[in-house]
Amino acid sequence: MEVNPLPGDVFVFANGVRSYLKVENLQGDSLNPLVFRNGSGQMILNNPGGYYGLAFSGCRYIQVNGRGTPGIPYGIRITGLATGAGLSFDQFSSNAEVEGVEIDHVGAIGIMAKTDPTCGNFSTYSNFVFYDLDIHHNYIHHVGTEGLYIGNTGYRDGAGITLTCSGVKTTLLPHKMVGVSISNNLLDSTGWDAIQVSMANPCVVFSNLIRNDSYADEPSQMGGITIGQPSIASVYGNYIQKSTGVAIASFGTGTRIYNNLILEPGLSQKARGYYENGMLKGTSFLYGIYCSDKVCKDTTVARLPYEIFHNTIVIRKTYRMASPYNTFAPQGINLNGLAYIQGSVVGNNLIAIDTSSDQASTIINGVYSSNSVPGYSTLTNPSFISLNSRSVYALNFYSNEFALSGFRDIANGDYHLIENAPSVDLAVPSLVQQRNWLQTDMEGRGRPLGSSPDFGAFESAAELDYGNELYVLAYPNPLRASSGLIEQNFEIAHTNPAGVSQVELRLLTLDSNPQWVATRFIFLPDLYSDGNKIRLTSSWDGSLILPGLYVVQVYADGIYSGSCRVMICY
Repeated sequence: MEVNPLPGDVFVFANGVRSYLKVENLQGDSLNPLVFRNGSGQMILNNPGGYYGLAFSGCRYIQVNGRGTPGIPYGIRITGLATGAGLSFDQFSSNAEVEGVEIDHVGAIGIMAKTDPTCGNFSTYSNFVFYDLDIHHNYIHHVGTEGLYIGNTGYRDGAGITLTCSGVKTTLLPHKMVGVSISNNLLDSTGWDAIQVSMANPCVVFSNLIRNDSYADEPSQMGGITIGQPSIASVYGNYIQKSTGVAIASFGTGTRIYNNLILEPGLSQKARGYYENGMLKGTSFLYGIYCSDKVCKDTTVARLPYEIFHNTIVIRKTYRMASPYNTFAPQGINLNGLAYIQGSVVGNNLIAIDTSSDQASTIINGVYSSNSVPGYSTLTNPSFISLNSRSVYALNFYSNEFALSGFRDIANGDYHLIENAPSVDLAVPSLVQQRNWLQTDMEGRGRPLGSSPDFGAFESAAELDYGNELYVLAYPNPLRASSGLIEQNFEIAHTNPAGVSQVELRLLTLDSNPQWVATRFIFLPDLYSDGNKIRLTSSWDGSLILPGLYVVQVYADGIYSGSCRVMICY
């Protein structure tokens, strides 16, 4: 079918199930994109034998919107695809936004955005740039390879991609991705990397929930978030749990990694190795955060330092490390392989790796520093942080015992810090003072709240000046989704808690256009305590709340008293 739409035109999908859809050579403009959205219900693309669900080829200024109807968070669903990409932007497509799309049970990729060079397009390929890609508020789960595959990965330290066309070899670099934003997505059970971004600058990856990535345990395809060559990115506010490989890896330069909560990375079975004739073979280390600068073999790439601050990394003891078991164990942060970049900084992170409860386990080393460049650890035991002389070690907090780290309730998934924890008020203030992007924590509270910042992604309420700082804490956080009631505790600072008779809690989606989800009124006789704090428990109807990131706004007797972010997981 041929159509000739004008910029700003809206295509509304009829409700129901159909097989696939391909859109070719349609364009909106920068102020008026072409919109493809659901109608009054859900549109499902179910294509058990095809190569794509929804594909855009040669298109520009496109918005795919599955949030067109209130109450339907994922109005477009793509499922049952044997191979290929559920949703793709290819053949020189550019300027695209995707929201409110669910993609599941796809044999290969969830969302792909790139154009590959071919003998048919190489003459114009080098001039192409993919501008302004925004992927947010989508739900991608149970896919065979990458959840998000953004940009071509063929940079290869500047060697590029070689094509042989009519017997002539031609080498090309992949096209650039300028302006990539990936936020507020839920990614669960991806066979390979949950999010992979290459060739991108500028690029932001923030406030995503990632669980069970890289379940296929495929070497070199294991990451929660992978920033590929030669990208420059900011990666922050992400919640990553049970990563088979490295939770966050960067192979670009100048990447900022901060305010992330990383739980149980490095679960690969293959990396643990095997015994042969009494000798351990094939074992390798994996990490919460890993950075490499091998892209700088290309001398045209700017050698910009990494900045890794205020991340919380928690690694439970899932196996022994001492012989005759296995010397493999996940590490915290590794910059040991940096050979070109000078002045990267690792500071104010909190790393807890539990080994203390097993007498047969050797404890984790503290900080491994090599003077060789690059310097790889040859220790039989992993380190909390590994780096060489090219990087700067600022103060970090690390412990072999969860109890010493100061978590509020680790057994129930609450990684906030108690007020008297040894990780509170002792981080380096200057790292925060010199960087305005560090002056809020993972949940949006000001940093520092006390005399100095706290280690890790969360600020506690120690020594809080209640008169000048609005403060709300929700715990446990993240919460687990439920079809029944979801209970959450709140701690609210107030100048006069005894004078408050009612607290109103408003639950809203966390985006540029917040949508109301639920409201809870709580009357407060005798519920306040502990000086200037109000402590209370609220319950939400879980049947009304999907997994995702939300903000809770607090009103005391109708007056705004602060807010916090909450995460609801699968």
